[in-house]
Amino acid sequence: MEPLHATLAKKRRNIPLHHQVFLVLQDEIAERRYAPGEALPAEEDLAKLFGVSRVTIRAAMETLGTLGLIERRQGVGTFVRELSKPEPLTVPIMDLAARNNEIVRTTRARVIAYEFTRAPRHVRSHFEAGADDMFQRAVRIRYMQDSPIMQVTTYIPEAIGRQFGPSDMEGASLYAILQRFGISFAFGEQVVSAAAADPIVAERLNVAIGAPLLKVTRLHFDMQRRPIQHFELLAPPATYELRMPLKDFTR
Repeated sequence: MEPLHATLAKKRRNIPLHHQVFLVLQDEIAERRYAPGEALPAEEDLAKLFGVSRVTIRAAMETLGTLGLIERRQGVGTFVRELSKPEPLTVPIMDLAARNNEIVRTTRARVIAYEFTRAPRHVRSHFEAGADDMFQRAVRIRYMQDSPIMQVTTYIPEAIGRQFGPSDMEGASLYAILQRFGISFAFGEQVVSAAAADPIVAERLNVAIGAPLLKVTRLHFDMQRRPIQHFELLAPPATYELRMPLKDFTR
């Protein structure tokens, strides 16, 4: 078994080394690179692997222990604990209403950023907006059983976004909020791809810097074929799945 190379972490000067080491080890435990009951390498070996001091390794291990991910046995070593974790959130991609209802039912949202601002170029192009046009930008983290499972970033034209605030977005899906104001999603486009966790997203989702993430980008239109929302979701593959039925090709 070859653990993730954490030497890349040292280049992230804006995040303490011990937290970077913690994120990498946590990610390896979550991916079962270190299986439940398996001993972790000794502190000295981990320090050599990461290229950091034993004090840094010890701080990272203390965080793992506080979260209940490892168990220290005096004179024996440090072992990965067997933990129960929520099943991945699996949602259909054909039925928007059903998907949003299931997400709201099984998770809770926290708004971590909310502002009215100009949109980046790629978002403006979807709306055919000018450089000075304003948008409501909101970033939410959704949790399942207190574990962060996804980050959602949305851009909505200012005229629509002024009708509700961040407290509304923590209690319901944006789909349902817009429906209350008579705005319905008539159709849209969805692109599913991959992304690597940058330092900010890695910290928010408790994954290692550079960890692979599922990326879902959507553009929604109303009944008048006007774009009303740009949506971007980032989630670790272990916590979020998209499922799409396939046509019976034998007929």
